[in-house]
Amino acid sequence: MRNKNYLRWHKPEEEEVKDNSSKKEMSPIDKAMSNLIKMKEAVKLLKASAPTVRKYARLGYYKEYRFGEKLVFYDKEEILNFILNRFKTAEDS
Repeated sequence: MRNKNYLRWHKPEEEEVKDNSSKKEMSPIDKAMSNLIKMKEAVKLLKASAPTVRKYARLGYYKEYRFGEKLVFYDKEEILNFILNRFKTAEDS
């Protein structure tokens, strides 16, 4: 009896596969928005304080995306590229 109830409410695997394929077909705007991270995550990535993260954005190392006064996002790829380039230049000198 328990197995029949479970099967009745359990989704078939075919529907789950269709859901995964729709996630792959994201619009360019959705892809860009999924790559944005908040200030707190940027601070952790850079291992720096919030004012330092803002300063680097002001200096043009990466872009800062503002939605209103307090909502600030950063592009994760740009920050990772900044980190990699910073270490490459440190190795060269």
